[in-house]
This record gives sequence, C-alpha cells and structure tokens, in this order.
Amino acid sequence: MIKYNTVRVLFLNFITSVIIAIVTVNILDAFDLNAGVYLGILFGLYFLAVYCVNNLVEAREIPNSYLRFLAALIYIVLFDIVFIYVMPMLFGADVFPPTETLLINSGGVNMALKLSVEFYMVLFAIVVMILNFIIYRRTKHYIN
Repeated sequence: MIKYNTVRVLFLNFITSVIIAIVTVNILDAFDLNAGVYLGILFGLYFLAVYCVNNLVEAREIPNSYLRFLAALIYIVLFDIVFIYVMPMLFGADVFPPTETLLINSGGVNMALKLSVEFYMVLFAIVVMILNFIIYRRTKHYIN
C-alpha cells in the first residue's frame, strides 16, 4: 500500500508540472509566440515524468522496474488530459494554433503529416519514455 506521504508527493509533483506548463504558455503568449505553445507540454512532461519519477525511484517510493514506466505513463496521460482542458480555459479557445501540415516527398509520393496538439503530445510522450528508459538503464544497478 502506498504511504500517505507518497500520495502527497505525487499530487504536488503533478500540480507543480501543470504550473510549469501554464507559466511556459503564458510567457510564450505574452511574446506572441503562440506557435510554440507546445513547449509547455514538453517542459511540464519532462519535469513530471522524468525528474519527479526519478526522485521517487531514488527515494525508494517506487521500485526501479516496470512500475517506474507505469508511473510515468499514468503521469503522461493525466498531464495531457489536464493540459488539453486547462489551457483553453486560461488562455482562450485559440491558444492552440490551427493544425499545420508537413509535406514529405518520399520517392515521388507526397505525404501530408498533420502537426496537431495530439501529434506533439504523442511525440513528447515517446521522448519522455525514452528518457525514462535511459535513466532506468543507467541507475538500474545502483538503486536496486
């Protein structure tokens, strides 16, 4: 069973990462850099699913096993859901720029890849899971 302090730390880490994302989006919005609003996702997810999960593993609150990745995955899903619903409430419905399209020409075939909020969230989630795996491999022998 998870201790009360662990639940408190998990909750505070989540709130802190949401605040980091809000501040990042606010700074970008203040300078009229709305196309970079996705950096809020990256900064919040990095803090939450890499830094905070690593601290919990080092404190031996979460074992350095598949539970590390499960915690990171749960954090990512919750953060993305909160990010999608909170940012338009705070910064207006047009906080996310319209869907962009990346045209790729491969061997004479044109492919249109849509770069939307969901695309960036999946991309950043993959990057965060790769960073978690790298940290897991490096600290596997020291923490266990």
